[in-house]
Amino acid sequence: MTSTVLLASRNSIKIEEVRTFFPGIDVLDAELLEVQSVDVVRVVEHKLEQVAALRLPVPVIVEDTGLAVEAWNGLPGALVKWFVDGMGAQRLKESIHGAEPLAAIATSAVGVVFDGEQEIWAGHTEGRLVDGRGELGGWTPIFEVDGTGLTLGEMNFDQRMRWTMRREPLMAAREWIAKRRNTAS
Repeated sequence: MTSTVLLASRNSIKIEEVRTFFPGIDVLDAELLEVQSVDVVRVVEHKLEQVAALRLPVPVIVEDTGLAVEAWNGLPGALVKWFVDGMGAQRLKESIHGAEPLAAIATSAVGVVFDGEQEIWAGHTEGRLVDGRGELGGWTPIFEVDGTGLTLGEMNFDQRMRWTMRREPLMAAREWIAKRRNTAS
């Protein structure tokens, strides 16, 4: 194992964003079971338990996202991937009936397991659901970030990194890993 940090995901959007904070990151080739919960923190906790059991000698990052729609009392949350896989992002947006605009919060939970310790951080981006715009995958084309007029799916990489819900938790994870490594030296 040559990497100094691993990411437990095969999602290309996650990998690209995580590499901004961890340029040398490699993908952990492990099939992790995902607990079905609307709470992204709970999903990450469950995955971290599985990763911890592997007892790897390097930090491993686990991340999950959710989309909480106000009109649906926070659903679909972390289950959004299954909604999009089953019906598509546009149809998901069209199925939500509530007060316009359709307020939503995108959440990312980032967890790290390293040297027997674990930590989780969460970040949020506020926005609203709109008709799909943009080429990025998943639910990003229907989520317009407040104050930008753009969906995550329309943003170029630099714009997305400014607004992504992953930004703050990934920065915290980088700092946490650096502190652990410095105390071990």
